[in-house]
Amino acid sequence: MRISDTEQSEETTRPMQTFVARATQFARNGMEPILALVAIVILHGFGLVGGAPLWAFVLLQLGWAALQQPWVRQRSGEDRSIGLQLVVATCTMYLLGWGALLAVAHVYLLTVHLRRTGAQAWKPAATASVLSLVAGQVAVSAGLVHSNLDVTQSNALALLVAIAAVATARTLGQFVAQRERAEAGAQLSEDRFRALVRDGSEVITMSDAEGNVSWVSPAAAVVMGYKPEELRGRVMNGLFHPEDEVASMELFTRLLASDSTVEHSAELRVRHANGSWHWHEIISRNMLAHPAVHAIVSHQRDITERRAVQDRIAYAASHDSLTGLANGPTLKRDLERALAQGTRYQHPVAMLFCDLDGFKSVNDTYGHDVGDRLLQTISTVIKNMTRDTDSAGRLGGDEFGVVLTRVRNSEEALSVAQRVIDAITGNASVAGLKLEIGCSVGVALAYPGGSDAKTLMRHADAAMYRSKRRGRNNSTVYVEEEVSAPWS
Repeated sequence: MRISDTEQSEETTRPMQTFVARATQFARNGMEPILALVAIVILHGFGLVGGAPLWAFVLLQLGWAALQQPWVRQRSGEDRSIGLQLVVATCTMYLLGWGALLAVAHVYLLTVHLRRTGAQAWKPAATASVLSLVAGQVAVSAGLVHSNLDVTQSNALALLVAIAAVATARTLGQFVAQRERAEAGAQLSEDRFRALVRDGSEVITMSDAEGNVSWVSPAAAVVMGYKPEELRGRVMNGLFHPEDEVASMELFTRLLASDSTVEHSAELRVRHANGSWHWHEIISRNMLAHPAVHAIVSHQRDITERRAVQDRIAYAASHDSLTGLANGPTLKRDLERALAQGTRYQHPVAMLFCDLDGFKSVNDTYGHDVGDRLLQTISTVIKNMTRDTDSAGRLGGDEFGVVLTRVRNSEEALSVAQRVIDAITGNASVAGLKLEIGCSVGVALAYPGGSDAKTLMRHADAAMYRSKRRGRNNSTVYVEEEVSAPWS
């Protein structure tokens, strides 16, 4: 098979490119020794170096450059690498004849070493520097190497440089230690924050002034069923229940009108990824002006269970436990609200006071269990006979109340009362057992601004007793009695 000229050219240039790339990387990592070698060559040309041959300096500097390569440092260890570099640097300095004077380069090597290995390395680095200087001075004193300085001056300079190297190494070590503690503290805080954000039960969101979400914590996947990236770029308002849209907009308006010192909260229904609605407590703060945040920060947590408990407690406090109808205080509040609306919209309100006829006999004959089941049946009947705008409640024992929010006149109220009586007498049975039960109803009418809830209920109660005196299954409208003189 014949190889084309292009393929031959590529095979020839590829090793050359690899060699150039490696040489460039070697020179980049060993830049300081190579620059020192250039300086030595120049000084050698002027006869300003010691009697050592130039090739010795070349070998020393290339060895120094090799010791600075990452793979050499990793294989030999940082401490051993810096020790060897100090030895090579010391040999170069003393062979140049200016050992004690040039030993200030030790400070540079110590700085590089501390930056790479951390604060704990200053002691072994300083020790290696001092020992290499002592070895160099012993060689000078013994006449083993040429020195351009007087021996006494060289020893003095070496002592000063050793002291400076140790002091510098110690100071740099303390500085690096402080930096390491600060970085460790910052890292710990960051790790703690990340752990809280990642594993927390709250969904944290960041959005701009238009409500567009820029960041969502990972908890969204657990709490809401959405991946964080599915919520980014969306407006959170689109996830709120239609009935809570106004409340969500009010929350956002309050946020934009305040600063980061004020927290705003709301309880809103948020659509889960599976389509269900969950109650969320949302606490937000406007941090758009904060230089490190530039966002509205919101914390959301699912309070559906808490709301359910609250609703159950509120329901139990406002409803009769046996029948499920409103209890007396709740029915009175409903009546007060109906009267206020009647005054506002100018329409009458009626109150029906219902008392069962013959209920005591049922209890005495069949027992309280049958009596309770009968009350539940009658409660359902009364509830079915009223409109959604009306209210029905159990006032106690076998007494019930109905608030009719919109009636035209007393005849309409009496018509409703009669339907209630007929429904009760027609459905008074428990487990197929037909019971002889009737109902007496008192009706009281309030025209706009004409009566309060307490008075209207008292009038309806009085009318109910008049119905009872007339016999079972009767209804009576309350009429003011004439006041007679006590002596008549």
